[in-house]
Amino acid sequence: MRTCEICSGTSLRQLHRQAFVIPGAKAFGHYTVVCCEDCGFVYADDIPPQPVQDDYYESSGRHLHAAKVPAGLAEAHKAFFDFITAHLPRLAKEAAILDIGSSMGHFLNLFRQSGHRNLLGLEPSAAASELAKETYDIEVVPAALEDFQPGKRFSLISMCGVLEHLVALDEALGRMDGLLAQDGHVFIAVPDAGSFGAQPPREPFLEFALEHINFFTGDSLDNLFGKHGLKRVAAVSQWNDFYANRYLLVLYARGEKRQWITDPQGAESVARYVRLSQEVLSSVAQKIAVLADSGVPLIVWGAGSLAQRLCATTRLPECNLLAFVDSNVQLLGSKMLDIPIHAPGWIDGHRDASILVASYVYGKEIRDRLSADFDWKAPIILI
Repeated sequence: MRTCEICSGTSLRQLHRQAFVIPGAKAFGHYTVVCCEDCGFVYADDIPPQPVQDDYYESSGRHLHAAKVPAGLAEAHKAFFDFITAHLPRLAKEAAILDIGSSMGHFLNLFRQSGHRNLLGLEPSAAASELAKETYDIEVVPAALEDFQPGKRFSLISMCGVLEHLVALDEALGRMDGLLAQDGHVFIAVPDAGSFGAQPPREPFLEFALEHINFFTGDSLDNLFGKHGLKRVAAVSQWNDFYANRYLLVLYARGEKRQWITDPQGAESVARYVRLSQEVLSSVAQKIAVLADSGVPLIVWGAGSLAQRLCATTRLPECNLLAFVDSNVQLLGSKMLDIPIHAPGWIDGHRDASILVASYVYGKEIRDRLSADFDWKAPIILI
């Protein structure tokens, strides 16, 4: 059992059991979304340990985009940057800035472009470090937070889309405290669990990807940081077009340690989200059931988190699956449910097969590519 990282509570209420398949694994996996009955924090229990989580994230290569950053992700980074500069207008150009979970430096590059030069990224990936240097001339240290010893403190520490991935939250914030200058600030961007279920999701259970294991509301985030003597300076819940959800953007500064307060919002929002996701998934499952019953040869374009969930929650494994294809080179050569993952060009020799596009974000783009690059005539099924 994973003890609550905010209040150390052990009385947990189950909200949802999320199943998935991991590339390279032949069996289904799952985690359980729970709510702490004491403080109200919502998080995933029954999860793999942090090293396993890290290996999955690294092998998926999701953090590597080279110079071609998806437009929606670039817009999200710009929104984060604008929030920081609006609330820290006097941040000196020589101020030391650390971006934890920096990928290959896309976010830090916005600071570089605005004249900041004392920049450092942290990402446990040698490939990310090399790409950051080649693409932006930004230093990214290929190390985990617990092994990071820079020998200095930072005026600004940013963590964009990081806290929702960490198993040991309390330990991470304790480590970060030793890196923050006395008058420094911490910027956090995480999915806003308080807005889950406000409307039907574009992609069912998107928020329950394997690597997403913490679901923060404003109160639960404040509870976590207040425990470490950090107080909220500014906050906003902002819509994110790329993921079709809302993100919490919060700036913290040093203050007094404080006790947690009960947060009822997270459990209520997540419960609504589960109900709405089930409704959306039901229509997708019906499409896949038709494919399974027909026995038509099928290629699934996409081997990411959506396909991983569909393999475990629909009749997709019962389909006449020839292969998965994906543009992510990190996935190529591995298998999912013992079915190979190929590069897109592989489909050229299997033109009698239907293609199920397992992507909401890139679905229409993939369909257009199939028409333009492959002159595809067989059925294309969009989710």
